[in-house]
Amino acid sequence: MDKLKIPELVCPAGSLPGLRAAIDGGADCVYLGLKNDTNARAFPGLGFDERQLADGVQYAHRAGRKVLMAINTYAHGDDLVRWTKAIDTAAT
Repeated sequence: MDKLKIPELVCPAGSLPGLRAAIDGGADCVYLGLKNDTNARAFPGLGFDERQLADGVQYAHRAGRKVLMAINTYAHGDDLVRWTKAIDTAAT
């Protein structure tokens, strides 16, 4: 008999307080985006700057949880710098 697979609870985190609430509430994983146009949900008050991202990742990892970063918009023509930087930020 196959081993039972437990679903993973993946929650959005639009801000650092939202990330903490999701982790404290039992999320196995959170997903988030940066405060720039690489994030399709970059609305006022939402998204992470580099410092908030580092703090959030540290908070989640201390709790044994995962963090996913959405880079979910298209790069525009010759302006690939922000998307390249976002990918580099996610990788560190």
